[in-house]
Amino acid sequence: MSPLVPAVSVVVCAYTEDRWTDIVAAIASVHAQTVPAHEVLLVVDHNPVLATRARGGLAGVTVLENTHRNGLSGARNTGFAAAGGEIVAFLDDDATAHPDWLEQLLPAYRDPTVMAVGGSAFPVWTSSGRPAFLPIGPAGGGAGELDWVVGCTYTGLPVRTATVRNLMGCNMSFRREVFGLTGGFTEGIGRIGSTPLGCEETELCIQLRRHSPPAAILFEPRATVDHHVHPARTRWSYLRRRCWSEGVSKSMVARLADPGTALSTERAYLARVLPSALLRQVSRGLRGHRGGWSGALAIVLAVLWTTAGYLVGSLRHRGGIAIRRDQARPEPDADAIYVTEFDVRHGPEQVRVPDPGGRRYRQAQVLLRDGRRTVDVIRLPVRDGMLDVAGRTRPALTTESDEPDRRLSPSPSVSIVVPTVDRPDALTRCVKSLLGTGYPDLEVLVVDNRPDPAERARWQEFVATDPRIRYLTEPRRGVSFARNTGLAAARGEYVGFVDDDIEVDHWWLHNLTAELADPGTDCVTSLVLPAHLDARAQRAFEEFKGFGQGARRRRFGPGLWEREPGHVLTPGRFGPGGCALWRRSALERLGGFDPLLGPGTPSRAGEDLYLFLRLTREGGCVTYAPDAVAWHEHGTEWPELRTRIRGYGVGLTAMLLLHLLRRPGDLIQMARVLPERLRRVVLPGSGRAGQEAAPGSSRTRGLALDQLRGLACGPVALARSVRHERRTRAAEAPAVRAR
Repeated sequence: MSPLVPAVSVVVCAYTEDRWTDIVAAIASVHAQTVPAHEVLLVVDHNPVLATRARGGLAGVTVLENTHRNGLSGARNTGFAAAGGEIVAFLDDDATAHPDWLEQLLPAYRDPTVMAVGGSAFPVWTSSGRPAFLPIGPAGGGAGELDWVVGCTYTGLPVRTATVRNLMGCNMSFRREVFGLTGGFTEGIGRIGSTPLGCEETELCIQLRRHSPPAAILFEPRATVDHHVHPARTRWSYLRRRCWSEGVSKSMVARLADPGTALSTERAYLARVLPSALLRQVSRGLRGHRGGWSGALAIVLAVLWTTAGYLVGSLRHRGGIAIRRDQARPEPDADAIYVTEFDVRHGPEQVRVPDPGGRRYRQAQVLLRDGRRTVDVIRLPVRDGMLDVAGRTRPALTTESDEPDRRLSPSPSVSIVVPTVDRPDALTRCVKSLLGTGYPDLEVLVVDNRPDPAERARWQEFVATDPRIRYLTEPRRGVSFARNTGLAAARGEYVGFVDDDIEVDHWWLHNLTAELADPGTDCVTSLVLPAHLDARAQRAFEEFKGFGQGARRRRFGPGLWEREPGHVLTPGRFGPGGCALWRRSALERLGGFDPLLGPGTPSRAGEDLYLFLRLTREGGCVTYAPDAVAWHEHGTEWPELRTRIRGYGVGLTAMLLLHLLRRPGDLIQMARVLPERLRRVVLPGSGRAGQEAAPGSSRTRGLALDQLRGLACGPVALARSVRHERRTRAAEAPAVRAR
């Protein structure tokens, strides 16, 4: 390389195996550069399976795992820190660089005032082509005004080399010293997985100019990459999500930086670029051109959705939810809670709490165990990196546990059904935890509810790693169909159901089967605790909803409807249906899960609780066993949490309405107890939320409103589920007659 051209490290960040073909193409395009890179770094964002595959399947690449917070910003910071070149260039995992990309990008760095250079990105559409609603540029082709939505160059950017406020994330480069000047990308903003947030590169560029006013940030349109646009990004729904998220992200940037600087480019874009685009699209529509009216509508909606996202994000930040740079790296936020467990009989009096990145936890949630038995779940302060558990320990009288061995001899056969939809990493961890219980007569049935023929070979390879794993497919959408398919294929005397985002404790299955040794017990549920409480959304979910029902064993037996009908009508108190073990005969008596309910249907939830309701209403027995412990990976994203809470509300009223339609005689009893039960569900401070969060707190109040909206939608959702099931049966009938 010429001594006048600096050495460059190219960083590609990836998070999912679904883009493996794109990742391979991106790496190959870097190796094909006319100016070779000093090194190529692939940073994998908290996906060990992908990292292992990359190390074995990619040559000439250094594979790193994100050592920072989950998300694109953390992955980029990992690459920044590890890079050895003077220049660090970033290429998206779904982009391919033109052969002269680096040749065009690097010469500008001969000027010592140039600190960052970025280039163009051209969309590569799927076979369906460019969506009609995305406006075409003024010249009738090339970049359009809304192409930023799909991560590409858009009308309004310079057409020649020019100074700009910020660069595009899929094609940008920085001097390595920028990392030291700014601290890197702020990890409280930016894309996490498929959530379309962004603007972390905008905020970094603004911070760069703040720390070094003479710094020049250049846009070099001749340094080009092709950005592959996946089909999901060509839909109206993605336009709405992307614009909303852009507004939320811009509000974060405005909070971190000066609002005038943060929005200067956007104001010019709104005042000059979009009005002319709108007039052009209206003119095209009047002349009958394809996409004229839809393009005009897209421009109007994009402005409205982005503005709404910005306003909502600003209101949230005003309430104290702003992201601060000094707490953004590497942990999610300063209120993160450390999650651990402690054996009161054999543990020490003090436990050291890790402080990754120098950030100390201030509080811990501790599962207190006594061997296989759960004692309590408590919150304790963390002082100077130590967790003081003095007074919680008990002396070990013998080296062997004096707890009786509750394992059955011989052990009954057990089948565990794990429905899954496109979560390979979580599924792998879940299945490994089940096999790790060491239960002697166990089979694990993975039921793929969105089977992809292209992925089937990979799953079969995974199944081949252990004879106890079986792989099934269920193309009919809905977790109830998937669970019933697993039940029909199961060989075990006991059949369990575990969600794919749950990992179970070593003693989990032994403790559940011990409870089912009582012939009067039909089902046993578990104590499910959060695996992490690092993110705000994780803590809010645990406070408002959660899955744990405390450390006290409870039995909901025959006669419960007559004694306490309110318990039957709030079956969530029985424990989570997504981590339970059933007596097979009880499931068959009930006919399995109702396909009108559950994820994958318009009703969205309630299928497991409805099974509990039917069981106890008919005189069956559910036991909640806190000694059977499992860990659930709560979602880290606030939009995902709100969607989940709304879904719970929809499923609850759909479930209760379905029960009433099938048992109209229960109307009077339901009318007596439901108002108070619903009040506890939706009012913060009156139910679970009130145990850990102040009544009416902003976190629980907002989630309560989301659940209330879901409750109101339940009847309509159930009607849609019924209509969908009838259509499905009608479509299947000819095939059945043909057989």
